[in-house]
Amino acid sequence: MLYPLKFKPIVKPKVWGQESWLISTCGNDQTIVENGFLAGNTLSELIEIYMDELVGGSIYQMFGDVFPLLFKTIDAQDDLSIQVHPDDMMAAELDQLGKSEMWYVSQATPQASIILGFNRATSRDEVADCLQQDTIMNLMQIVPVQQGDVAFVEAGLVHALRSGTQVVEIQQSSDLTYRLYDYRRPGLDGKLRELHIDQALDCLNYEAQPEPLINYDNPVNSAASLVQDEHFCTNILHFDKSINRDYAELDSFVVYICAEGQVRVEALDGEEGEPVMLNAGEAVLLPASLKDIQLTPDATAKVLEVYVV
Repeated sequence: MLYPLKFKPIVKPKVWGQESWLISTCGNDQTIVENGFLAGNTLSELIEIYMDELVGGSIYQMFGDVFPLLFKTIDAQDDLSIQVHPDDMMAAELDQLGKSEMWYVSQATPQASIILGFNRATSRDEVADCLQQDTIMNLMQIVPVQQGDVAFVEAGLVHALRSGTQVVEIQQSSDLTYRLYDYRRPGLDGKLRELHIDQALDCLNYEAQPEPLINYDNPVNSAASLVQDEHFCTNILHFDKSINRDYAELDSFVVYICAEGQVRVEALDGEEGEPVMLNAGEAVLLPASLKDIQLTPDATAKVLEVYVV
């Protein structure tokens, strides 16, 4: 019998700060189980063995041994490059998945902001001209953010995290990123980082984004929907007492990421493994075969709940 699986994060130092890949089968970045009798196995190895019992029947039929999502925490101590990701159709030309993603702001300095979309409708030619003249920031929509803010970054949307933001990132399992602008900044090797201007211009959405952040209410002991997309669905659970989640009708794995506080995760229908404790910024994968889950907070907690439908 499978059980809630916790993985050892892959920590990646960056020129702008640090990423931690929490759950991944993306390329060579394979996260490894750290709890229970399956400790030491990669997620890809477990999918190969347990197949639909781990990820769900329709997901296994569609993706095989590839886990369809990638979960990260990002600590932006400096501005990230202004970038864009291709959609599934464009990425398929490279035999990869596209990259739509969402951000949950877990911490933010008082002046923190993100770049999300253009501040008005523009065009390929205008963006190319602004890049040549080093005036691209005139087209960027700069959005102030605070803890708890949520943004859905659909493939094709120009975006960048900026200094002073920490986020949980939920995305398709793809590392396809086209850098449009990088402030003429050297990488960790001292050389200017590669730009991908032609590819970025090919996949940009040139429309304005009038409502860049997701509006939601999430009073205590309730669940709120944040993102309902063909690639993943995310809810936020806010609670100060034990709650049960019933996944009997869901043919998918579930991932919990603790956004605030601390929470104990226990599979009531599981026969293996101990309950898992999650601190803020940590994740656990619930195999699709587990249907009855109890969450118990230490005081008050917020948990992101992610699955595929």
